Amino acid sequence: MPRIFPTAGTTPILAAMLAAGLIGTASAQVYRWVDESGQTHMSDTPPPDTTRYDREVLDHRGLVIQRLDRARTPQELAAEQAERERREALEQQRAEQERVDRVLLQSFGSERELLHARDDRVALIEANMNLTRDKLGNLRDQLTQANTRIAGLEAGGRPVPEGLREQADSLQRQIRVQEAYLEERRQERDAVLDRFARDLARFRELRRRQADTQPRR
Repeated sequence: MPRIFPTAGTTPILAAMLAAGLIGTASAQVYRWVDESGQTHMSDTPPPDTTRYDREVLDHRGLVIQRLDRARTPQELAAEQAERERREALEQQRAEQERVDRVLLQSFGSERELLHARDDRVALIEANMNLTRDKLGNLRDQLTQANTRIAGLEAGGRPVPEGLREQADSLQRQIRVQEAYLEERRQERDAVLDRFARDLARFRELRRRQADTQPRR
């Protein structure tokens, strides 16, 4: 029958084992664990329910030769998995940030180069926007002329040619397309300005770090 003896935490391990009669041979092993109430137990057999307790295996000298973990609950397993996934996500974010920082420093040698790149990109977008505005102005003028002709014919009681109405409808569709395109370019320009603002702030931070790590003369 297994012998289980509670032991005081301040009792030397070897003395407790000898007093409990748990050491008989050099190959003897003893299990030690702490129950729910905080009481330490020692036995020559594992705890009655090995899945409930963390436990240590001691040799005949009282030295820990193995540590055995209790079985984890489903909640604990889920929490451990969530923590692993969180750490992996953080590591991926860190690696991605390092890659972005490396590209940023390789792409621009100075703040001035970064600002020139921003201005060039914005200038191209705004040039495209200006062309679209000109096209919109032309389309709107044509639509105004077509609608004026239609209104004049209707006011005079004369039939409106089907081709004229189709022309007006087509002009309205083209205007909507160009307006949507212009809005897309506005959003693109704003996104470029926002991205370059973040890049500039990050570039300054990286350069400051580089300066801080350089040896002082």
